[in-house]
Amino acid sequence: MLVAATMAPATIAALGGVDLFRATSAKIQLQDALDAASLGAARVNTMDPAVIQAEGMRLFNNNLPTGPRDFEMVSTTFTLMPDGRVVGQADATIDPLVAGLMDGEDMAVGATSEVRRANAKLEIALVLDNTGSMDGSKLSNLKTAATNFINTMEQAQLRSVDPAAVKIAIIPFSQTVRVGSTYRYSSWIDQDGSSPINNEIFTKSSGTYAANRFTLLETIGINWAGCVESRKAPYDIQDTEPTTGATLFTPYFAPDEPDASFDDDYSNSYVSDNSSSSNFKVRQGRIDKYVQIGGLSLQKGPNRGCTMQSIQRLSQNWSSLRATVSAMSATGTTNIPMGLVWGWHALAPKAPFNDGLAYNATKLKKIVVLMTDGDNTISDRTDTGNRSDYSGVGYVWQGRVLKANGTPLAGTDSQATRTAALDSRLALLCQAMKAPNVNIEIYAIRVEVVGGSSTVLSNCATDINHYFDVQSASQLNSVFQSVAGQIANLHLSR
Repeated sequence: MLVAATMAPATIAALGGVDLFRATSAKIQLQDALDAASLGAARVNTMDPAVIQAEGMRLFNNNLPTGPRDFEMVSTTFTLMPDGRVVGQADATIDPLVAGLMDGEDMAVGATSEVRRANAKLEIALVLDNTGSMDGSKLSNLKTAATNFINTMEQAQLRSVDPAAVKIAIIPFSQTVRVGSTYRYSSWIDQDGSSPINNEIFTKSSGTYAANRFTLLETIGINWAGCVESRKAPYDIQDTEPTTGATLFTPYFAPDEPDASFDDDYSNSYVSDNSSSSNFKVRQGRIDKYVQIGGLSLQKGPNRGCTMQSIQRLSQNWSSLRATVSAMSATGTTNIPMGLVWGWHALAPKAPFNDGLAYNATKLKKIVVLMTDGDNTISDRTDTGNRSDYSGVGYVWQGRVLKANGTPLAGTDSQATRTAALDSRLALLCQAMKAPNVNIEIYAIRVEVVGGSSTVLSNCATDINHYFDVQSASQLNSVFQSVAGQIANLHLSR
């Protein structure tokens, strides 16, 4: 009798321990299935509560263990809250082994899960250095890094409730930017030569010719390759809408330089000068020498220097974005302000593209990722009267780049002075893009620059955590992935 009396409490305690284990096991199974189902339901691009509930239930049942269970489901709900959260609740009961010895009631077990849906929007411009110094492994590493960045952001898009949460633009740049010949007749391209920079290179012995560059291209029989030049200051570093005159974008046109019989140091002579003038600007500036020729490559002629990949405006066409990166090639010298301002144009809620949402729109972040491997450069051709090759800012003697004090560059200015002038424009541009009324977030990546540090790039970045000084191009992929992770975590995750 004593043994029996002592065994009863021990048996109840043992069975109670088994029931506790069964309840704990059931709760774990419920929680695992509910977490997975809530996360999956939150990723569905819908605001319909019925769809959220149906998708949640489907995933919940798929994630529960198959076969006999110790518990019986009572209810499972997935609720879309007003603030964007998806709250999952699962309740079940267990028939306890000690039911006959206690009060006979079932044991209740439950689980709760909460997921905040990502509902922010991202507009990202990748502004990528495609200059000649990027040729080889650096460009290969950049392509890998940029492609994987796109892949990461594509996956971030899939986690968002908004089907248009992430859009990306690609801006390859060197000494100019190629928007593409498809914009030949766009209203923001200077169609009739009204911008004042059109006539600067077409010099007479006194004054200049009125010249429409598209007319000259048609006369020669050459198609415009799609590059544009930097706008006249101050528009070169502004997002001012292109409407008329100096605000329009001028089609790139590298003029015919003096014949070899005059001076064989000029590298872009492609029609006869038809001039005996001893003034190189007059020989170079004649517009009546442009006659039907055709057959010129992009290595010589009016499109010389326009061989970089065309830009890709804001898009969710992930395949097209990857294709743009894959097609990038290295050419020319470095004009960072010109590349960066087109990153701004790509994100702007105004012409030329008008692709971006309004500045400072609710739950919107505009981001630029700027990558370059060198200092700002305007070539110094001391062997010619031009004192530079033609680029997106024309010849250096045109004075289209302003120094920090507001005076224009001159042909006699040193390379250091030219770099300082472009750096000054870059600093003002970065400041304008980060201003509160625009509020673009800037990441700056400097790659394999030997010695020193780039104050202008580190200051361009939003803060020190947005600046990366990469010592080896082989590290580009990890850096771009770090940036992608920061963007996704800061702006798309909660």
